[in-house]
Amino acid sequence: MASKARKSFGPNEERSTHKTPIGKKPDVMVMAKYGGKIFELAYVESSRILCTRSKREDDSVKLWREALDGISFVGVACRPTNNQFGIVGIQVAGEDLYLNILVKDASGIPRYFHVDQVEIPFTKNTPWRVEPLILLLLTLRNIMIVNQSLLIQALEQANTRPPRNAQQSPTVTSPSHK
Repeated sequence: MASKARKSFGPNEERSTHKTPIGKKPDVMVMAKYGGKIFELAYVESSRILCTRSKREDDSVKLWREALDGISFVGVACRPTNNQFGIVGIQVAGEDLYLNILVKDASGIPRYFHVDQVEIPFTKNTPWRVEPLILLLLTLRNIMIVNQSLLIQALEQANTRPPRNAQQSPTVTSPSHK
């Protein structure tokens, strides 16, 4: 897991300059290293307990973009099963915690799903908030376990299969018309 000090491997222009303005980095990233490559599996954006609606919306869009960059990076390294593998986005906004996941459908189109939302139990006067939070965290745990397994599988298959477009396309010539 990494905090603000580490920048995302996101868009190519950010990767090439190594200079990311403050606010462009996710607050926390969950990363895994497989076969010498580092993969970002989840991103977290958090705000203060009292946050504005625009901050909440901006962080939501930022998470979606990070997840889109993350799944694109994974897609370049290997081909995880569509409709199964996804990049997780967690947003803490005010007293709410949102669990989202970006998954590519069978056609390869990225789809961003809202999995769950809970209210965070900040005081002992809100015990009714504890059980939903635990259920959300267990769901997150299960998603992360499955994602890591699917990623390892896809990387192993990528190492045993020939690379995409390894063979040159045949050249077809047409007869000249005189």
